[in-house]
Amino acid sequence: MEHPSSASFTRPKHVDIELVSVAYRNRSFPMHMHDQYVVGVVESGGETLTIDGTSYEVGEGDMITIDAGTAHANATLGDATLRYRVFYIRAEVAWSYVGRSDLLFPAPVRCDPACAQRLLELHRWFEAGTGDRLEEDTALAEIVGIAFAAAVEPDRDDRLPEAVRRAKGYIDARYDENFGLDELADAAGVTKYHLARSFTRAHGLSPLAYRTQRRIHAAKEMVLAGAPLADVASDLGFADQSHLTRQFQSMVGISPARYREQ
Repeated sequence: MEHPSSASFTRPKHVDIELVSVAYRNRSFPMHMHDQYVVGVVESGGETLTIDGTSYEVGEGDMITIDAGTAHANATLGDATLRYRVFYIRAEVAWSYVGRSDLLFPAPVRCDPACAQRLLELHRWFEAGTGDRLEEDTALAEIVGIAFAAAVEPDRDDRLPEAVRRAKGYIDARYDENFGLDELADAAGVTKYHLARSFTRAHGLSPLAYRTQRRIHAAKEMVLAGAPLADVASDLGFADQSHLTRQFQSMVGISPARYREQ
């Protein structure tokens, strides 16, 4: 019986979750459980997942969703290497995004190619470790929304338009600060998940994208005024000058230095 050819754990800087990316071949695990919710996607290969006496065959592109504290066993299928990526999310962390403490998955296996692909993208993004507080918070809100799509209530709260207005005002006043969804949701008076969804629906941009737009607009003014690029980056909340340059070029189409010259 072989051990995994790779097992890589990641713990993000700003949100309390753990990620693992593994490759197993001819490997099985007896009944065990995790203290966290398990949200995973099979990249290739397959496995048998057994929960409550029922066995499920899980293959490439399938999502695995297991409630915290639920006993399960799993074993690879055939000789192919099983590769999958998993988010481990503590219950209280997931609850904080939706304002509920009764979240349960409807089934341990889910076939939703678009959601599975998005989870893989977010997993790789977290592994890269390039996000600030709001970026990581926003990404985790999306993960929770995907994982608990069947359980999360739709956005029908009459408070949401006013909440979005307050959130926009908060960003307008503090776009140069490294705040997270916690502060933004507190200012708006709704959950982090519902704020992220309703803000995007109202403005066509996520709170993160809107903050970045405000930063870039301010950066253009500072660049034209002759401010050193390192100062522009520091004053507007970018991680460093390289981060400023990447974001600026992505939105303006040219680097800050070239923008100043034209």
